[in-house]
Amino acid sequence: MSLNNQNGITTMIVPFPLTNQLYAKILRKIIVEDSNMFELTDLSGTKIFENATVSNCIPFIKKSASGKTTWISNIKEDGTICRTFEQAHSALIQDEKTFVWNVTQEKREANRHVGMNVLGDYCYISIGMVLNADENAAEKFMKADLISKTKDVVHCKQYIEGKDLEKWAVKRIRYLEWGTERSPAKLRRPTFEELYMNRKLLINSLGNLKCSIDLNAEFYCEQQVRMALLWKDLRGVENNSITTSIKKFSALDRAEMETLSESVDLRYLLAVMNSRYASILLMNNRGGDYHITPEHIRNIPIPIATKDQQQKIITLVDKILTAKKANPNVNTTDWEKKIDMLVYKLYDLTDEEIAIAEEI
Repeated sequence: MSLNNQNGITTMIVPFPLTNQLYAKILRKIIVEDSNMFELTDLSGTKIFENATVSNCIPFIKKSASGKTTWISNIKEDGTICRTFEQAHSALIQDEKTFVWNVTQEKREANRHVGMNVLGDYCYISIGMVLNADENAAEKFMKADLISKTKDVVHCKQYIEGKDLEKWAVKRIRYLEWGTERSPAKLRRPTFEELYMNRKLLINSLGNLKCSIDLNAEFYCEQQVRMALLWKDLRGVENNSITTSIKKFSALDRAEMETLSESVDLRYLLAVMNSRYASILLMNNRGGDYHITPEHIRNIPIPIATKDQQQKIITLVDKILTAKKANPNVNTTDWEKKIDMLVYKLYDLTDEEIAIAEEI
């Protein structure tokens, strides 16, 4: 961009996460404020490169004064690309803190609950293990070499993957090799064991938001699972992962977050994360992305609730968890709708906003 002559144009096919991931925040700000992105082609949902799983987009950036609008274009079934609508930058920049871009015609208000604490203030957020061999390990092994359908002396830890998660429940449990010479000692990313020895929320990494709970502190997870542990349950655990996370993402210090986390029940957070409105808040955070990153869920605002308000929701959660344990396919829609209505009130939504949420 800087090498261009005045009015020169930069354009290339890049990963779609350019529009919404934290690593590209400064670049998005430069593109919008110091250049003229006159068009952005949204290729999400279209497989451009055969061996790539990430969606793409194509920004067209002119070296000139910043414009006020950007044309959003899309690809048709026949492969042609056409301009769809013109997006004012006031709508394009859906979050002034992260500079996430909204490339849809949906109204998104990422700043609606700016005064609330976010999930990351209550919980430490982490992904699970990378289970293949460390690159420096003499013995090479893959994830499949460590997993068994049945429990035995070697495969002794209950193990889940992102695709095993549903709302409220885990639909499949297998067993992970643990305590041997290679696991966890020679794993590429072993994380730290306190993640798995504490109660936690379990969240998927792709598509619609699905949150389950590990109340018995028994599940070991791979990297496609996002885990949320109350800060108070990690009190006294010190390592570089926690220190770096606090330094990079937290507005509060650790003691403040540990104290704050004492005010919430993990089942209350489970209900909020599985509510209809949390899916809308996630959409506001991640833009049009299909992935759910730790940054996306870390920044979901969480309403303050009294013990009585939490208990009304927890009572419904317990009914759902009991029913799902007896029959994972049981219909719990009525209880979930009641939770939705209680959550709407905690977010102080107007009747109009609730109607919009229900429609979405």
